[in-house]
Amino acid sequence: MKKSKIYYDRENDALYLNLREGKEAYFEEIEPNVIIEYNEKNQPLAVEILNASLLFKKISSFNIPMVYDKNRIYKPSSK
Repeated sequence: MKKSKIYYDRENDALYLNLREGKEAYFEEIEPNVIIEYNEKNQPLAVEILNASLLFKKISSFNIPMVYDKNRIYKPSSK
């Protein structure tokens, strides 16, 4: 299985999770600030979370280490 790519855009405060390659046919906002992008076969291509810094504040209490590198965000492995 190919690893998903995760990007954080600080300027727009958006977290983007790329699930598979493809061209977006349409999108759906499934919750406030949570958008799913789909291809023409109705397969999810990506998840976009707007106002992501609010989510980071909520999950920081779980002590999940995050590493920021410009516009990318990585979760270190637990090895």
